Amino acid sequence: MYGFGKNNGRSPVSQDFIWVAEYYDGTYLAEFDFVTKEESSFYGIDRNKLIRFGLVGHGSRMFFETDGTFNINGKSVDIIYRVGDKDYFLTGHHGKYKDIITYKDAESVFRANGGVSAPKINQFNFGYKAELEVDGVKFHVKPIVKIPFNQPVHVNLWIVADKKLDGELIIRYNNREATKIEAPLKKGVGGEINWIVG
Repeated sequence: MYGFGKNNGRSPVSQDFIWVAEYYDGTYLAEFDFVTKEESSFYGIDRNKLIRFGLVGHGSRMFFETDGTFNINGKSVDIIYRVGDKDYFLTGHHGKYKDIITYKDAESVFRANGGVSAPKINQFNFGYKAELEVDGVKFHVKPIVKIPFNQPVHVNLWIVADKKLDGELIIRYNNREATKIEAPLKKGVGGEINWIVG
């Protein structure tokens, strides 16, 4: 009833964003229930029934599907690694993205007189990590959507391959190639980029 297509994109509590896990049977589990406002445990998410996972808040709905494709306020984000004319799709593999991630960045201020401010959340994050074998190459990927206060939403992408590849990273946004980044990979060495959404 309150999955990503059916909620108003607003947190039911004072926290700016909450995570939501949507299931194939039409049910959901939210960090704070939309009706009762009761808190749920992240560890209570049934990953075997999951079809979407992400955050809602401030009228925004940001999530990824079971094929790893992100949906940021109605626009899709797919990730491809390209070597010459060969594309290695790092999203689009159903059932490979069950290792879901969400966390909050928070900070407190310590004063010289010994006072400490209450922790304040300054960024919300969600994504996944996955191990994929695509046309004979093993990739480890970890894309995390980061929602900082007073700064643009961006995707932090970490990628590693089991062989040396001299290619480029392609970000496809709303089914169009939006960004190409030269991204040579050494075997077993991770590379990381930040891509500002939109």
